Amino acid sequence: MTEDQTGPGRPTLTVVIPARDEIERWPAVLERLRAQTLQPDQVVVADGTSTDGSREWLDRVAADDPSFVVVDNPRRVVPAALNVALAAATGDLVARMDTHADYADDYLEQVVGFLRATPGAAGVGGAMETAGRGAWGAAIASVLSRPVGLGGARHRVGGAPGPIVHVFSGCYRREQLVAAGGWDERLHANEDYEMDVRVAESGSPVHLQPAARSTWYVRRTPRALALQMWRYGYYKGLTLHLHPGSLRARQLAPPLVVLGLLLGPLVSRRGWAAGAAGYALLSGALGARAAHADGAEPWRGAVVPALVHLSWGAGLLAGLVRFAPERRRGPVPRLPVPPA
Repeated sequence: MTEDQTGPGRPTLTVVIPARDEIERWPAVLERLRAQTLQPDQVVVADGTSTDGSREWLDRVAADDPSFVVVDNPRRVVPAALNVALAAATGDLVARMDTHADYADDYLEQVVGFLRATPGAAGVGGAMETAGRGAWGAAIASVLSRPVGLGGARHRVGGAPGPIVHVFSGCYRREQLVAAGGWDERLHANEDYEMDVRVAESGSPVHLQPAARSTWYVRRTPRALALQMWRYGYYKGLTLHLHPGSLRARQLAPPLVVLGLLLGPLVSRRGWAAGAAGYALLSGALGARAAHADGAEPWRGAVVPALVHLSWGAGLLAGLVRFAPERRRGPVPRLPVPPA
């Protein structure tokens, strides 16, 4: 950034972090925060009743630093954590940061500078690199960082700056979050996507700023990945009931694959077998190619696309059925978030 982000007129900044039982990650998270070229005016951690010593560790940090605030999140779910953190936030801008991600040293400088230079943007997020730890983590990251994994969203696979449907770990104008009513606490996953949709519906879109760089770490095992993707799909079903216009064509592929595998034998067993074999070969080949390109084991990569598609697609179908009554209730009502 060429503009001085520390001079007069800079909006104040609060970083909010939802977390529970992250004692192993907290030293690294705090180190990354202290390395930021633009230091936040306030950090608010919403702790979901941790039992691993996290709360005691956080309280010690807060005792030495009055700008570091710890609040309780008795509901334990992420959107509730974000809402209690928002209620405690005093900054003009509110930047979400996660414990399972790393951020470039100039991340906050980039997002704050973008919002200062772009008055029409309600929020901004950066380009997210996908990384993994261990043999499975490396293969999973290779697939999820490509269109065959999660559909090719611009913030995942790269794209030009500008308005976008959703950003990872966004930074927002506090007044926009308050006006939108905060995060919808019915969404135990996909709450960030739904918030971005609701903010954009108010007339002020979120933007992508690729110069703001972060790294998101994927799950380390196939089972953990399948559970994560099922949850993402399940609560995507609720999001689609609340915001039908947010559906993207690429999001139809996984549930159609699931329905095809379930219903195909009723139409033609031979055709079903041919289609299932073709899908397995194509998805496996693309996954193996992605893993090989990144130095991961191709056979592990071959498993990942189908695992992602089937878990997410099945979760979406289940969520569409489970949350059908929510369509009549509408979006989240305004939450009692006080002004800064």
